[in-house]
Amino acid sequence: MSPPSCNKHIQVKDTGSVHSSHSVRLCAVVVLFGLAVYGDTAPTSVEDQSVKDLYVAVGSAVNVPCKGKEGEEVHWRLNGVVLDSGSVLSISNISLEDRGNYSCHGISRGLLQMLSLQPGFPPSPPEVTCWSPSYPLRTICSWSQEPEPLLPTRYTATYMSGRCHRAGECGEHILKGPTDGQPCHPVPELSRHCVMEGLQLFRLEPYILNVTAINPLGSASRLFIFILEDIVKPDPPVNVTVIPRPGRQLYVVWAPPPTWPDLINFPLKYKVQYYRGNNESPRTVGLYMSESTVMKGLRPGSTYHIQISAQDQLTGQRSDWSQPVRATVPAH
Repeated sequence: MSPPSCNKHIQVKDTGSVHSSHSVRLCAVVVLFGLAVYGDTAPTSVEDQSVKDLYVAVGSAVNVPCKGKEGEEVHWRLNGVVLDSGSVLSISNISLEDRGNYSCHGISRGLLQMLSLQPGFPPSPPEVTCWSPSYPLRTICSWSQEPEPLLPTRYTATYMSGRCHRAGECGEHILKGPTDGQPCHPVPELSRHCVMEGLQLFRLEPYILNVTAINPLGSASRLFIFILEDIVKPDPPVNVTVIPRPGRQLYVVWAPPPTWPDLINFPLKYKVQYYRGNNESPRTVGLYMSESTVMKGLRPGSTYHIQISAQDQLTGQRSDWSQPVRATVPAH
């Protein structure tokens, strides 16, 4: 028996088995005949007590029949509690609260079938951001999804050179699948992150990153198109130290981000932000080519919060601000 032609927010599989299916998202009602969705065998024998994972889109409906012996009464249970559902488990509008373990029982044969109902969402196109904190050696990309799928979802990320400046100009071949291009390598300690290394400097043609999300309810892709120099963004400076000095002064010194690999060929410039309290708008001074400055004309006895931001001298974006450091101006 072939899979249903109607596109449904559903996949059924045996727990622990390797099984994949790409279904997409148009039918609102799911009807399962003995859970024989992708095969001819319904789990009606008492020996078949494996748990079936039932992935269903929030807002869909399910109707799952259960058969006992001819004329035998059967009933469904949710997490062991008997449901008033008869022989058909019917839920008209699946919500996240319907998640749980459902089992069908007959009087003479006991347990007939079990399923784990897992409501969730098909993937949306991931929201992708890329930046190069270690220019020109490494570029990092991360992505998020809204809403969260709440189902097992895997991601592929590949990149290639392109001759386009907007996604609509890239050509259909870019969207053929995650096997196109070179892999953007996963970051083991960070989910939904990947790293590209050795990208070419000062290219006229952009790079195109394709991030695809895949789960039992479908798949979705996003193209992120970038010129390397446009996404240069150092990490924040570190070891910020503030030393009060006589004459209403604060001496501020810091160190460049340790992830920035080459200060000789790619020097950084810095800005300083300071404010006295949470309700005061920050003031910004700089750009400084050195890694220290003296702040003058400050209010005596006041406590200031000081932060530093770094940027490549020729290209890219400013880093995020460093963590604030507090210092109090001498009263005299």
